[in-house]
Amino acid sequence: MKPGALILGAVVSVILLAAAGLLYMMANDSGEEDYRSSIAAVQQIRLLSSDWSIEVSRVRSDPLADFDSLAAFIPRMARLKTELSETASRIPDLPDRLANAVNAYISAIDAKEERVERFKTGYAVVRNSERYLPLAASNVVRLAEESGDPALARQVSGLIQEMDLYLASPNDTDRNRLMGEVETLRADSVTHAPALANTLTNLVSHAEVLLIKQGPTEQLFQEATSNRISGLTDELVNNLEFELGRSQDQLAFYDRGMLVVIALLALFWIGLALHQRRRAGAETAPAAEAPAYAPPAADAAPVHTAPVYAAGNGSAEAAPAPAVPPAPQPAPAPVALEPDLEETTVRGFVVKSAAGTLAAAADQIGARMDYLRQTRQHLQNALDNSDSLAELPDGIDLDEEMAALADISASVRQEAAGIAGLAKRLESVAGLPNSEVRRSMTDVNACVEEAIEACGPRAAQVIAKRLGDVPEILASRAELRLLLKQIVENSVRAVEDLEGREGVVRIDTARKDGEIVITVIDNGDGIAAERRMNIFRPFYTSREDAMGIGLSLAGHLVKKYEGVIKINSLPGQGTVAQITLPAGVPNP
Repeated sequence: MKPGALILGAVVSVILLAAAGLLYMMANDSGEEDYRSSIAAVQQIRLLSSDWSIEVSRVRSDPLADFDSLAAFIPRMARLKTELSETASRIPDLPDRLANAVNAYISAIDAKEERVERFKTGYAVVRNSERYLPLAASNVVRLAEESGDPALARQVSGLIQEMDLYLASPNDTDRNRLMGEVETLRADSVTHAPALANTLTNLVSHAEVLLIKQGPTEQLFQEATSNRISGLTDELVNNLEFELGRSQDQLAFYDRGMLVVIALLALFWIGLALHQRRRAGAETAPAAEAPAYAPPAADAAPVHTAPVYAAGNGSAEAAPAPAVPPAPQPAPAPVALEPDLEETTVRGFVVKSAAGTLAAAADQIGARMDYLRQTRQHLQNALDNSDSLAELPDGIDLDEEMAALADISASVRQEAAGIAGLAKRLESVAGLPNSEVRRSMTDVNACVEEAIEACGPRAAQVIAKRLGDVPEILASRAELRLLLKQIVENSVRAVEDLEGREGVVRIDTARKDGEIVITVIDNGDGIAAERRMNIFRPFYTSREDAMGIGLSLAGHLVKKYEGVIKINSLPGQGTVAQITLPAGVPNP
């Protein structure tokens, strides 16, 4: 190769490699990994916050529980907050609205920590007074009877009974009345003997603590176990995933740009080498006129083989290029509706979920084929701009290879379109049963009873019910029963074969703020954090004998009735599933 050609090749190579290096630096500066790390930290914070709320509820329900377990969450939460703050700060060109959302999220976590600490302090005092108030009352009654004052003994006994009623159902009227009685006892204590006066003062102090701090402590408990962190998590994750998608689009653009630059560099050197070789041959022998290139006939089928790239793993194998496009597959015959609405709903959901998975696969194949078509077009344009690349020395015609590659990509693209069409037909079949669903005013508690009965005799043995006074809702009885059955069946399975403790499942129904709340609590082994994020994904399961559609079907039905389902779990201690449905009439 002549020195002039080498110099030209070196200059062009430097320019193209500089362009490739610039694209590589821009691709590595997209912040994709930091976005993913931030999303993972936010999701871990949500799980830890839910576990913290469950632990607060456990401490409140156990009069002998200590507060060490609540304090153990603070360093773990601090580590996750630091990780979120650091990963978010490393994201290049982080939008201001997203930075503000991260700061607000961290502030909400700080507020939760402060509420938990205040609840712990207040509840310790209230729990101490609840424990010692009966003992103080017993001492006062005994000393009053010994000193010949039965009226005081009766007054104190009556006060304790009224205090028990007040603590079971606090209200301002009873609190004010009891505060008056307690003040009267305090004023009269100075008229009694020292031993009785001191005991009576102790009784009055415990009663005042319960009357003054019981209400604020309950309010702190509600604030410490609220779902505000969960709601903020969903909003922040959605914003981070949106920006991650934009970052991934930029990364794909830079990656494709690097491939094009490298391909152009390779084609340039091949063209330069062929051009120099032809010039050297022309100087030593008469140049033969190159035959004009004619494209292959439209009806000619290529007989050579070309690489076909499998979507998913990137492997390739040789396969003959198809001579004609495959005939489209006929649409499947309509499926007859099943008389059993529950079974039909399950089948339709399974088919629809499978269709969604199939459609996603078809879209991925189509996207890869579009990228292959664009790459082929770039290479074809590069070939068309060079007169010396029409034919390689070994008799391989690049134009024929490009035509074969186009045929293969078009054929695979047509297959992907066929898969997508099949997925749409499956979705239409899966949607047929929904048109047959009839809604009527349905008793939620009756559906709970029927769901328990459908789970078998084992369910009746382990389930404890506390069904409140809830209104009827406009719904399909079969669908509501099917929804509850999925949740109850999971909890019953969770408490089977427990070691060291008896399995218990509790089901509560109540009306709260215009909504019906159904709560299912079990004391099983719980759900690990890595599994909890996928429990509503179709066909995800940890059991070999299950299809993995129970919770995904439940989530689908709850969404259909404009409700919300939330799952909180503490590994080794149990799981809480809460279903919230509007008490009014949902949209059809």
